[in-house]
Amino acid sequence: MKGLAAVMRVGVAILGLLLLQLLMASDSFDGEPAGGITNGVFAEALLLEWSFTLLVLGGLLAISMIGASYLVRDERLENLIFDIGGEEE
Repeated sequence: MKGLAAVMRVGVAILGLLLLQLLMASDSFDGEPAGGITNGVFAEALLLEWSFTLLVLGGLLAISMIGASYLVRDERLENLIFDIGGEEE
């Protein structure tokens, strides 16, 4: 089983290197894209035209993170007593 795990790790590393080589050899890093949107135009659109939408999305994500942390709380009596520093049974 350990041999299979080692082979899989090597395979994933090789695949990662091949994907990195393909991405770096791409034509998308050569100057301006042909007929596409540039990073500057995209950033300007996000910050100026979509600012309210980003604020609402950030609020929703914050609410969901707070809700998730509330749901994973452990409120069993023995844990609450341990947190307070009370006596163990």
